[in-house]
Amino acid sequence: MLDLSTQDPADLAAAPLTAEAEALMAAGTFGAALRASPEFAALLAANDALSADASATAAIEAFGAGQAELRTEAMMGVLTAAQRADLERLQKTMLAIPTVATYVAATEAFGAMCRETAAIVSAQIGIDFAANSRSGGCCG
Repeated sequence: MLDLSTQDPADLAAAPLTAEAEALMAAGTFGAALRASPEFAALLAANDALSADASATAAIEAFGAGQAELRTEAMMGVLTAAQRADLERLQKTMLAIPTVATYVAATEAFGAMCRETAAIVSAQIGIDFAANSRSGGCCG
């Protein structure tokens, strides 16, 4: 058992602050490494290209509008075959645009790297890092 009466209170308070500072420093290094990764660079380039592509933007908006229009039916599980086919057509049209396909691939590659990283961090700390990093409560 640790006898706290013989410990210097300043030393006891400094230990958590040092650990927190080290964790924050490591997080900064980690963020810089992610930012320097080829997956992140590809994602930024794909995002810039997507933003500059009017046909891609139009196709994304059309698909989003179709989803929004049929949101209630989709949630209730009562989409008709024609409605489902229309959404699939809009999605295929959107994904057939090379800029969109490149963005989707870049997003998936970066997400895979993030999931792999979360698994490594989780193994190191002994808890699910990603699940414990999410916000909670009523708003997300």
